[in-house]
Amino acid sequence: MATLLLAALETQAAQVLTGKPDETLSAVVSRSEPTMIRVEDQRIRRVFGTEGDFSVVADKDAGTVFIKPTTDKSAFSVFVADEAGRTWKLLLAVADGPSDSILIKGRLAPASAEPAGRPLARVQAIKQTVLALESSDGAGLDVRETNELVPLWKEAMFVLVKVVDGPLRGEKYLLTNTSDKPMVIDERELYRRGVLAVSVERPELKPAETTAVYVISEASHD
Repeated sequence: MATLLLAALETQAAQVLTGKPDETLSAVVSRSEPTMIRVEDQRIRRVFGTEGDFSVVADKDAGTVFIKPTTDKSAFSVFVADEAGRTWKLLLAVADGPSDSILIKGRLAPASAEPAGRPLARVQAIKQTVLALESSDGAGLDVRETNELVPLWKEAMFVLVKVVDGPLRGEKYLLTNTSDKPMVIDERELYRRGVLAVSVERPELKPAETTAVYVISEASHD
């Protein structure tokens, strides 16, 4: 499950697409929430693509757009035209999870690597924390096993079984459906202040079934 979790977490990093208008730039959009798209130093004039693949709402004051999939496809293409006369082709993969933003930058834009580096460093820290949660040796981080019952919903038992302390805090829980009805788990309900990423191994549980839940958050410096 660690590989699937890492893939899910990587989609939550801020996405900076650097390239040229004649190239295809790839990004990820949320299946259920709008994703903001903007072009560095330019206003977006128009977004177009295959009818029925997506809906788009323009923020004319900011010069940005919000796009949301309306198709069952795993990916679709859009074209973004800016006021400088450039048209950017985007290949957008559709994934479950919270919304994100996409920044399009020209390849020769000044200091383009610096803003992109910070999100990449954060993704690496998240990956390191996830691997520590799954590793028997903790991958060099401070890891402790626990068995702490955490209040969540009356229809569920939520037990903290492992904690990783490092640049980020990682928590692994076991969630059991204690009701007599099927349960659908929405990852967004598990977000709280400071949480960077949440992944649920099995989002649908039958009565008495259990799933692993991973929560990555900012480290406490108290």
